[in-house]
Amino acid sequence: MTLIVNQERSAGRRIAWREIALPDVPGLQPGTRAFDSDQTHCTAMVSHWRQWHLSIAHPFRLPSWDEVASARYALVPGDVCMAMMLPPEDEYVNVHPNCFHLHECRCDRGEQ
Repeated sequence: MTLIVNQERSAGRRIAWREIALPDVPGLQPGTRAFDSDQTHCTAMVSHWRQWHLSIAHPFRLPSWDEVASARYALVPGDVCMAMMLPPEDEYVNVHPNCFHLHECRCDRGEQ
């Protein structure tokens, strides 16, 4: 098992993520990895197929902003821009009621 710890967040605590066995979820992209945090009880899944995708869930509530940010910065390369997006309603899929999805997006950093 791999232990990944992100930098301190604004809440002043460190959140440790450890790699766990991939759950049996239909339709996962090849190479998807799963993580959990004993501190927050959140789970996260990360995949990279054409673009990065991160899902983070909590069993009883929505993940907090610090939990989402922690997973993003610990589990996805730092130079990748990520966003939470809402697709058209007829394309919306979410198999867990307390889950957020982050997708890689293009960020204009003013580079020339």
